[in-house]
Amino acid sequence: MGGSSSSDYNYDEALLNDTNMTKTIFVENSEEKGFSKIMRNASTPNGLKLPTFEQDGQTIPADTIWKAFTKSCNAFPENKCLGFRPWNGEERLRYKYMSYTDVRKTAIRLATALHNLGLKHQTSVGLYSKNRPEWMQVHLANQRQGYKTVALYDTLGEDAVNYILGHAEVEVAFCEVASLEKMKAAIGGEAAPKYVIAFDAQEIYGNQHEKVSRQMIQDFSDRNCKLMGLREFLDSGSACDAPEGKVDKRDTCFLMYTSGTTGKPKGVMLSHEGFCVCVAGVPYVVDFGPEDRHVSYLPLAHIFECLFETIMLACGGSIAYYQGNIKKLTNDWIEVKPTLIAGVPRIFSKIYDTVMKGRAEAGCFKRMIFDKFLKSSSIATRTGERDSSADSKLWSKVVQKTGFEECKVIISGAAPLPPYLAEFLRVICLNGKVIQGYGMTESTAGATIQYPDDYHLSHVGNPSPGVEVRLESIPEMGYNVTDEHPRGEILIRSPAVMTGYFKNKEATAKTVINGWLYTGDVGRINPNGTISIIDRKKNLFKTAFGEYIPVEKVESAYGKAPSVGQVWVYGNSYKSFVVAVVVPSAQWVRTFLESKSLWPADDFLPATPEYNAKFLELCQEHHEVVYAAVKADMKTFDGGLKKFERVKDIIMEYKIDELLAGFNEKNGLLTPTFKLKRPNLKRHYVEQLKELYTKNGEAPKPDEIWVNK
Repeated sequence: MGGSSSSDYNYDEALLNDTNMTKTIFVENSEEKGFSKIMRNASTPNGLKLPTFEQDGQTIPADTIWKAFTKSCNAFPENKCLGFRPWNGEERLRYKYMSYTDVRKTAIRLATALHNLGLKHQTSVGLYSKNRPEWMQVHLANQRQGYKTVALYDTLGEDAVNYILGHAEVEVAFCEVASLEKMKAAIGGEAAPKYVIAFDAQEIYGNQHEKVSRQMIQDFSDRNCKLMGLREFLDSGSACDAPEGKVDKRDTCFLMYTSGTTGKPKGVMLSHEGFCVCVAGVPYVVDFGPEDRHVSYLPLAHIFECLFETIMLACGGSIAYYQGNIKKLTNDWIEVKPTLIAGVPRIFSKIYDTVMKGRAEAGCFKRMIFDKFLKSSSIATRTGERDSSADSKLWSKVVQKTGFEECKVIISGAAPLPPYLAEFLRVICLNGKVIQGYGMTESTAGATIQYPDDYHLSHVGNPSPGVEVRLESIPEMGYNVTDEHPRGEILIRSPAVMTGYFKNKEATAKTVINGWLYTGDVGRINPNGTISIIDRKKNLFKTAFGEYIPVEKVESAYGKAPSVGQVWVYGNSYKSFVVAVVVPSAQWVRTFLESKSLWPADDFLPATPEYNAKFLELCQEHHEVVYAAVKADMKTFDGGLKKFERVKDIIMEYKIDELLAGFNEKNGLLTPTFKLKRPNLKRHYVEQLKELYTKNGEAPKPDEIWVNK
């Protein structure tokens, strides 16, 4: 997905010319040799105090997730809390909601049922399911009693699920019926939960198709594990409420396993206080309140969505769970009309592609009008203005098809949001703002956040309230805090930083040093106190000439080309140049082939199996034409790269999935948070890479190691 509404505008130059520093302060006398000064949010220069609430005549600090939720239950007992679309046997109906009082009662019943099993403080309780109300109800029950939530997710695969069940010492696991077979297969060895609770049929959800068979109960019994349905389990907790667990703010509330790009997943121990600090910092930046609505679709097994929903529950807002099909997400947005949207660039790019497809199919005059309005609207958004004519004549119609009419904030995370896409979202978000945040699982997602009144792009905001940030020089990469604009590895210090990796003191000691979390990301401090992510410390390799290649910088440059959907850049220390594997933009290729009369007329909808099969067939048939066109388009975007950073040749990947991606979770080339799995990519394409280097005059030699065993 590439392109920009105004390619002659230099976002980075505009950012570096802004010296209006009002949101960040630098702590005096905090610099050390090799480090920048410590940065803090100007709103909380002396730290962040957690909010309190009144209960039974006492003032209670909201320093655990259950207390933060209870605060909303007391203040907004009848507010809509968790929403879902009941199933009538044929289709999903309109959203139905449970109130805060309803959710609290169910969570307490679950907490009581878990307590009755004899679970001890900080016992691990697993969750293996897509986002749905039962997931959050179980999570809240865990937080009330002081148990650790351990999320398992479909894309991990049987081996990883088995590993996590054993490593986390999961005693009880909740599982949707659709994943029971995978759960059963994962049990064995150290993975030996005593109980598995299935999200079975309940009248409120209309999910009569989700039933637990007698055979499945027997199969689990054969593995020395008791399988029971959620209805039965809830009944076991209905007699009387168990006392709340004695939960300390530094207890682990979530043992969150990172998908990782290589090796076994690591269990990140996240504390109640860490979540609450992130929640408490939100009002300083964004106005979240009880009237706000959010559609949950990003995996709750990952920190971005889990934190966002914790924020919603702490402010009394409502969470509507998507119907489980990402292709129907727009339908959910249209009905809910969310006021707050959390997403990742890959999802937002689908909206962009859909709108651009409509433009491509329009007549010449309409395309001309569209382009005119896109340019004028984009320019206006750079100063927070609107083109009222474009809004009324075009964008109001576009936004009705997305459900964004009442959206006041779009927050993008997990990966960099390309400027062209950020600007496009600002154009169609008629009544709101588009901001980016930065963080990682190990920091409970909290590190930096962009303010809604900051209209610059190419950065990830200021230090979040309650978080300290500084940089450390990386001389071997040429990044130093003494540069005109200080550059170096981003370090984070905050109560939100993990308490460590579970059962892995060695990895913890390498990642958290003297209280500072070493992120591995290379940042730049801008004159206005914001931070830009410019590189990744670990994603660096040398060519045979000894030149360091900052791989993410190179991928970012080529990723701006309209012809490029996904790109992975590869370099080998035995070779003198770098190459890339490119998944071309499906819509760009189709438009290009149509212009050459090489794409026959059809009515296939994009991203359907039929469309993807046709795309693969035609690209293979016209490979040389497509290859040459994509390579030429990419070349126009390498002007900012040094000569040795530019790719010499490319491999084309034409096999795409329902999201038009060639690198995805199913083939193991992408993590669930949309990061490239570089070791897997190398193993997957190693023979083609060898052929490509041979073609370009540097064939592999017998003593060269291409893939680590």
